[in-house]
Amino acid sequence: MTTAMSPVVSVEDLRRAYRAALAGEFRHPNHRTPIPADPGSSGWEPGSAEQVVLVVGACGGAGASTVALGLATCAGEARLVECCTVSASGLAGASTAEMGVTSHGWVQGTRDTVLIERRSDRVLSFAAMPAPAPTDRRLTVVDCPGDVDVLLATSGWLGELARTVSSVVVVSRPSAPGLHRLEAVVGLLGAARVHGVLVGTPRRWPRQLDHYQGPLCRQLRAESRLVLVPHDARLALEGLTPDSLPVSLLAAISPVFEGLRGTLR
Repeated sequence: MTTAMSPVVSVEDLRRAYRAALAGEFRHPNHRTPIPADPGSSGWEPGSAEQVVLVVGACGGAGASTVALGLATCAGEARLVECCTVSASGLAGASTAEMGVTSHGWVQGTRDTVLIERRSDRVLSFAAMPAPAPTDRRLTVVDCPGDVDVLLATSGWLGELARTVSSVVVVSRPSAPGLHRLEAVVGLLGAARVHGVLVGTPRRWPRQLDHYQGPLCRQLRAESRLVLVPHDARLALEGLTPDSLPVSLLAAISPVFEGLRGTLR
C-alpha cells in the first residue's frame, strides 16, 4: 500500500503567504496590495531650515499622538507627520479641513496653523514608510507609534531618523508598567536627547510612583525633562477631534516645547 505524501512547503512559500495575509489578499482575492520591492530604499532629507522632533510612545495607548499634536500647536506653523498604517491612525479626526491626498499617498489636512499629514494606505513596516513630502514649515513633528526597539533596528529613513535625531519625546503612562517601559525606552534612545511625558496624571507628582522610578527616569525628572499631562475626561473618551485641545494640556506641553528649543536640528 502506497501512502500519498503531501507536498513540502518551503520557508519562502510560507513567508509569501504571511505577507499576502497581512496585505489582505485572502479577504479580497481580486485585489492585491503592492508590497515594496525594496522598502529600505526610500530616503528623506529635511529641508535646510527644517527642524525635526520625533515623538514615540513607550507603551501602547500612552497618548503620543496627543502630545505630538500639542507640540505642533505650541510651535504655531508646524507640520505633524504621522507614521503608521491607515487603520492605526490617531489623527484621522483631528483636522478641521482636508486638503486631499498627495501623489505619494499622504492625506493632508489643516488644523488652525498646523499641517497634518497621515497615510491613506496600509504600510506593512517602519522600513516601508514613504518619505514625507517637502515642506516650507520650519518645524516637523514626526509621530511614530510602535515598538521603539524595532524602530531603532529598522532600515529606511524612519529608522535613520530614530537613530540620529537630536530630540525625542517619549510618552508613557503614570503607572508602574508605564515607568518601567519609559526607563527601557530612554535607555535604548540615550537619555541626553530625551524629554519624557506622562499622560493622565494628577497635577502633582504622585508619591506612590517614586518607588517605580529607575535611574534614567530620575535623571530626566531632576533635569526638568519629565513632565506631567493631567487627565482629560473628554480626550480619554473621544480621542482627538477637530475641537481645540484642552488648555491644561497645552499648558503642560508648552514647557516641553520650550525645552526643545536650541536642541532641534
